[in-house]
Amino acid sequence: MIKVGIVEDNKTVREGFETLLNRTPGFQCVCTCGTVAEALKKIPKAQPDVVLMDIQLPDSTGVECTAKLKEQMPLVHIVIVTVYEDSDRIFQALRAGACGYLLKRAQPEKVIAAIQKRMKAECQ
Repeated sequence: MIKVGIVEDNKTVREGFETLLNRTPGFQCVCTCGTVAEALKKIPKAQPDVVLMDIQLPDSTGVECTAKLKEQMPLVHIVIVTVYEDSDRIFQALRAGACGYLLKRAQPEKVIAAIQKRMKAECQ
């Protein structure tokens, strides 16, 4: 079972990811968060294998949250989820410890495949 946490401020997107994960065999959404503050509190307790991280959040950035989570949980795999194809932001996220990125408009099978790929990759 792959345990996944979601950090996304858009409730519709967050719930869509949660539904997708919980309906996909071998996946379980263990935590959803709408802000960085909430993520830093809930994710270490939930111990997900992978975190889907929005790059722009209301109280900070996904880049900042990624860096802080990687300090606390060096083995967690973080995949940035963004509407932007902004290579600077994506590069910053990768430097902060993210393993990859997805566009929010990605098809559901691409989301699942990206999570599976991250679980097989070493990206500490």
